Amino acid sequence: MLPTPGEMEAAREWACRAAEQPRRWAGVEGLSVCAETVVYDDFPAVEWTLYLANEGREDTSILEDIQALDALLPLTAQDPCVVHYANGALCSVHDFAPKQRTLTPNGTLRLRPGGGRSSSEVLPFFNVDLGGRGFVLAIGWTGEWAAEFTRDAQGRLCVRVGVDHAHLTLHPGEEIRTPSVLLVSWEGDRWRGQNLLRRLILKHHRPAPHGKPLVPPLCNGNWGGTPAEVHLDNIRKIIEHKLPFEVYWIDAEWFGKPGHWMENAGNWEPREDLYPDGFRPISDLLHASGMRFLLWFEPERVAPGTPIAEEHPEWLLEVPPDQAVTWADYGGHMSPEEWVYWESKRNQLNAGDRLFNLGDPDARRWLTDFLSQKIDEFGIDCLRWDSNIAQLEYWRHADPPDRLGITEIRYIEGQCALWDELLTRHPGLTIDNCASGGRRIDLESIRRSTPLWRTDYAVGHRDPTPTQCHTLGLLPWVPLNGTGGGYLRDMDRYGLRSVMCASLAAGLHGHGDAQQPLIPEDYPFAHARALLEEYLQIREYFLGDFYPLTEYSLAEDAWMAYQLDRPEAGDGLVVVLKRPRSPFTRAVLQLQGLQSEVEYEVTNLDANETLMRRGQDLREEGLPVELTHNPDSALLRYRRAEAALR
Repeated sequence: MLPTPGEMEAAREWACRAAEQPRRWAGVEGLSVCAETVVYDDFPAVEWTLYLANEGREDTSILEDIQALDALLPLTAQDPCVVHYANGALCSVHDFAPKQRTLTPNGTLRLRPGGGRSSSEVLPFFNVDLGGRGFVLAIGWTGEWAAEFTRDAQGRLCVRVGVDHAHLTLHPGEEIRTPSVLLVSWEGDRWRGQNLLRRLILKHHRPAPHGKPLVPPLCNGNWGGTPAEVHLDNIRKIIEHKLPFEVYWIDAEWFGKPGHWMENAGNWEPREDLYPDGFRPISDLLHASGMRFLLWFEPERVAPGTPIAEEHPEWLLEVPPDQAVTWADYGGHMSPEEWVYWESKRNQLNAGDRLFNLGDPDARRWLTDFLSQKIDEFGIDCLRWDSNIAQLEYWRHADPPDRLGITEIRYIEGQCALWDELLTRHPGLTIDNCASGGRRIDLESIRRSTPLWRTDYAVGHRDPTPTQCHTLGLLPWVPLNGTGGGYLRDMDRYGLRSVMCASLAAGLHGHGDAQQPLIPEDYPFAHARALLEEYLQIREYFLGDFYPLTEYSLAEDAWMAYQLDRPEAGDGLVVVLKRPRSPFTRAVLQLQGLQSEVEYEVTNLDANETLMRRGQDLREEGLPVELTHNPDSALLRYRRAEAALR
């Protein structure tokens, strides 16, 4: 997918716009503004971050409306303009659902995530289709960003990206940063733009433990409130029955004192009644077998009465109960249903909780050292970083009137610095970015971490249809993501194919977020192994180009299909899912991205049937698929004929 001359020219124009951004503050005495810019030579893309510093001897005047991008595109009133974007993660069937807004003259679209986590309500990724050309915009700010697309009466398009709310002065010698901005230009079909973004992320914004590009793992998920002897028995059975798990995952409730795990955040010592010898017996057994160890933490939320709350109250941010956020405070931009959920979670998780202030250098230094020591002590390979707290109300309560936004800015800078330091100290470490399931996905977070659990909707829900839709909605923007749902004991091919993605978390035995019993001797290990081996055979295709082959739909009588194409390798995969109530037994799917005159060998991996078709025929006439059961599924792999002969 080489850049076209037109795409590269458009990218150079964006680079010029990036260079112009600091000029907006040219009149502020003592203020220095610079743009740290990357112009890619292998993609039609440019990326930048602005830094504002007070080089004077006195406080600056008030800085507000701080924008990392404020650009005017010379469209006419007749030019089309459609903004494509997606929902964020609210633990809903509608998580990551694709959205679009057609902007006509005098039209405006303004979006922000809500609550301070960067993908809570809206993903910070956008594709602006201007009719045969356009650009993808990605925002790097693990906090409350804002993006605005406005057309004036003449049709010109103004694009603005910045911190949602800032009204502050800078002290002498003080510096702050803005959100980072990535622009990718494209020509032709908007899906070219989506795949240019995916490719750029995989090449330039992909975590690299031990210097190697991360392959999102196949994980065995386990609840942390399970005794160590059960975990050890699980691991021995995994080894004995040759289940091809790569990571053993221990989630919440392993820490503090007996009781509800939410009340123990801030006490990060293993429970003696569950882990009397700590985690080393577990991680040593895993490492000896070639598996890695993932452990859940939630470092930012601190519950009352825990050691951190008692010993270091000066490092914590709090909000008085009578000043809690309301729906009106967020401008009513949530639906009432979403607000009911968000408010219930806030009350459930944040009542009396405090926020560990990552913007405090002393606090961040202590937490970095503490987590680094636990990584070594416990033998952790993957740090699962959760954040079940809406930080925005804490940040804003801490701001003085002339420093609105400074707490958030320092916090986000600290978050990035902490993760960077942990990754430097532990070169093989990976970070799983959870945040109540998928609420902190942005350009800055995905270069340091990977959302292995993209939405908490998978907790307690076993309906595969929403999970299929989550995949269809998120993969166009974020190639490395994972999910899970259910237990392999109860899962068939349709169930596994409904939840599989670039990464997969699969349980063996248990009942949700509860203490697990020992795996029984009559467990269907062969069935579980067959499902996992099938997934591993096709996982690599999730790193290819992505094309939806059906419309997004939650209907139980619909089919869903998507294509994962690897043009450099000359092959790809088509995933077809027929839902339980579909009356149809046949579909014809028009494939994308194939070379017209090339012959392709298409193999149904279930029936082991093969046919030969030209790329043009597969694109125009389509690929017929027959599925007779309800529900049903198919995996179809295709290869260029010459590649198939090698």
